[in-house]
Amino acid sequence: MPRRMGYDRWLFVTAGLLVLGGILMVGSASHYVAMSAGKSPWHFLLRHIVYVALGSVALVAAMRLPYRRLDDPRVAYGAAAACVVALVTVLAMPAAGGARRWFPLGIASVQPSEVAKLAVIVFLAHVLSRKEERIHEPWAVPLPCLALTGLMAALVVIEPDLGSAAMLCAIAGTMLFVAGLRWSWIGAVGGLALLASVAAVLVEPYRIQRIRTFWNPTADLQGAGFQLWQSLIAVGSGGLTGSGLGQGRQKALFLPAAHTDFIFSVIGEELGLVGTGLLLVAFSILFWRGMRAAVRAPDRFGFYLALGTTALLTLQGLIHMGVCLGLLPTKGLPLPFVSWGGSSLIASMVGIGWILNVSQYSN
Repeated sequence: MPRRMGYDRWLFVTAGLLVLGGILMVGSASHYVAMSAGKSPWHFLLRHIVYVALGSVALVAAMRLPYRRLDDPRVAYGAAAACVVALVTVLAMPAAGGARRWFPLGIASVQPSEVAKLAVIVFLAHVLSRKEERIHEPWAVPLPCLALTGLMAALVVIEPDLGSAAMLCAIAGTMLFVAGLRWSWIGAVGGLALLASVAAVLVEPYRIQRIRTFWNPTADLQGAGFQLWQSLIAVGSGGLTGSGLGQGRQKALFLPAAHTDFIFSVIGEELGLVGTGLLLVAFSILFWRGMRAAVRAPDRFGFYLALGTTALLTLQGLIHMGVCLGLLPTKGLPLPFVSWGGSSLIASMVGIGWILNVSQYSN
């Protein structure tokens, strides 16, 4: 393996600023929610700081441990198998908010779908780096990769969590597309994914309602369209510079999930176009430096590891913003590094640690 060089400072500083910004915004967006639940106004902020501390340890470990150690069949297949078992087991957990997505561990909960995203990246990077020249042989690459991704996505849909399932498919699709998978495969799998998505929407009335709200946000402002409309009010009222940090009104129980699924809307209201613009710049830098690390990786495993992780972080960020702006149907996906939620935050920090790890080796 080539000798270690310096870590990518642009990427490290950008990720650090996003995490610090997340602490500020979670503190601002969560105190009304905390008080309405009979907790301290700083309940979510203090727990978020603990998650940041744990995520920082995980980030340093991901940076320091040579990434090639992940390119081991025992790691790639073991992680994938463990995630499948976890995704099956979590379905037996008590429902929270109408879903079974978390393992309750007392002071915290673990969401296996977040870990599954990382496991899929490692598994696909392992397979593609070793069998890239056999990308068109069904039993060598496409079927094993698509079977694992499809199984995980199906289990996540059952939770139900259609957004995370879509992210799993998007990650796999990006990596296989870049690897050179034939358009016939891409078209066939894309068609099946589309049919599965339509079926998943049709079997749940609330998903149908979300699609209707997406097409006509003003049709039911006190019902299905309430969340999206409050989000648009928050973003629209921010103007150029916003109302000021902590001064937003929509987070006062008008905007549901203000500290998680709609934290971008709070940023738009309190920091305005300037704040949301800087956030877009940060994710653009993350994409640029992540792809730079991938292209300059000394081996194909490093290339696919950095590519898949960069796709995960940037695509999820863009989807979160698109939902808050009404450009995509409403679906709960956290904003990487910023939204409250331990599993998502720690997984994002592990991912950025992997990219930083790859970035320290020069071809």
